[in-house]
Amino acid sequence: MIHVSLCALFSLASVVSDVWAQEPIEKVPSLKAMTWNIWHGGREDGETVGPQRVAEVIRDSGADLVAMQETYGSGERISNALEFHFHPRGTNVSIHSRYPVIEDISVFEEFKCVGALVELPDGDRVAFYSVWLPYKADIWASHGRDGLDEAHLATQCDVSRDDLQKILGLIDERLKDDQYADTTVLIAGDFNSMSHLDYGEISRDQYGHQVKWPTSMVMKHAGFRDSYREVNPVVSRVKDSTWSPRFIEQEQDRIDFLYYRSQRWRAKSSSVVNEHEDWFPSDHAAVLTEFERGDMAGSDALENIKLKAVAYNIRHGVGVDNELALMRVAKRLHDLKPDLVGLAEVDQNCRRSGNRNQAAELGRALDMHAAFGKFMEHDGGAYGMGILSEHPIVEVTSLDLPPGGEPRIALLAEVLLPNDQRVLVVHVHFDWIDDDEVRFSQASTLQKHLKTVELPIVLLGDFNDQPGSRTLELFQDFVEADKPESANLTWPADHPEIEIDFIFASPPNRWSVGETRVVPESVVSDHRPVISELRLRSE
Repeated sequence: MIHVSLCALFSLASVVSDVWAQEPIEKVPSLKAMTWNIWHGGREDGETVGPQRVAEVIRDSGADLVAMQETYGSGERISNALEFHFHPRGTNVSIHSRYPVIEDISVFEEFKCVGALVELPDGDRVAFYSVWLPYKADIWASHGRDGLDEAHLATQCDVSRDDLQKILGLIDERLKDDQYADTTVLIAGDFNSMSHLDYGEISRDQYGHQVKWPTSMVMKHAGFRDSYREVNPVVSRVKDSTWSPRFIEQEQDRIDFLYYRSQRWRAKSSSVVNEHEDWFPSDHAAVLTEFERGDMAGSDALENIKLKAVAYNIRHGVGVDNELALMRVAKRLHDLKPDLVGLAEVDQNCRRSGNRNQAAELGRALDMHAAFGKFMEHDGGAYGMGILSEHPIVEVTSLDLPPGGEPRIALLAEVLLPNDQRVLVVHVHFDWIDDDEVRFSQASTLQKHLKTVELPIVLLGDFNDQPGSRTLELFQDFVEADKPESANLTWPADHPEIEIDFIFASPPNRWSVGETRVVPESVVSDHRPVISELRLRSE
């Protein structure tokens, strides 16, 4: 028989305890969050079967966190079925969590906002909010938008904007203490408003309007990312809409959102959930986003962002062989693997180019965010320019330039980089007339505007003027991406004679320029593309 003293046992237990204490806790690699208005407690199809189906949809999705609206008495039953923690406030909004809720951080009116501080198994914490915002008028009903122009459409959501601004201010105040420093904030819910990221010029053929909806602009200015649009760069009204799987005769829109602000998480995938094997139990679809962990601060890769920029006049997809072949452009760009692209001479639904939305199609083919700016109506559609970005485009504006042979704009796209730095991408296609008066006037207007911009700038495009011209001299304070003197000509593509396509960056102290070259492509367009490797330094 072996005898062991109590002292020896306590000593062994102490050693084992120390070993356990030293073992690192594995970080949670991913997190799934959902927002869902379940429609009158999910009971429209039955007191029992409706909430049961709600729970089944959530369980099948694998969601870890759920922001629920129109909970109305069904929340506890649904959370029990999921074996989740239930955090309600009032009758409408509630939170359901796989992980413990360690603190109530609710703000604003109990009917419209509930907040929970959720602790993950590795000790990381997430401030999770479920919100419901009001609306002024039912602009989704049949004829609900009759007689409303774009400005008046936006005002229908002013009440949702007003509440949202109050909620954001109170959240910032609630989380201002040092104990919440760097806490990830997720704000999810039924916003009863749309997004300016959906209603852009590039998607006018789907929505009929270009509208800067006020709620999405508020979230953008507050530094939040739209998790769905971030990983679904191609706008599709059919695929994206969360209102309404039940009322398909109404205006279909994306009105449910999951926004986030984080130094530790980035959206990996996001989808609209609107199916159940028997019958989907709500008039709103749910939005499900999976986040993956990634430290957004401290690494050299994020402190010094590399961006590969391309300037390319694509002549609406027509090559020097006079063949209309837009996918040749896509193939050439795919091979270059750009982060930013400025596209000149782009058609949107013009007869001459097959009634195709060229910027949108190139974005879809390359899985890039896309923007379009219209010069003028042309051949049954619109003619203008485009920008493509590997990173999310968070706002697009057009700057009117003095007209010349044709109307002209500069297209400005604000791009959000992985480290939350924003860059303004500016694309130009100045007038081509031999007399440079109009061209110089257009460039002067742009230069004056860019002096007011505080963001780092990438300026690129078809300047229709050559080095040493007074047009180019206007941008002498920018860093120019210099091409090799032996291969700097860009037009015409088959036998280039002049250099008129350029890439610049500003301010000089923030940018360094790597390899720049003219791509020897002689068929796809009448211009050759220019590509440059830019590096944005931290401030």
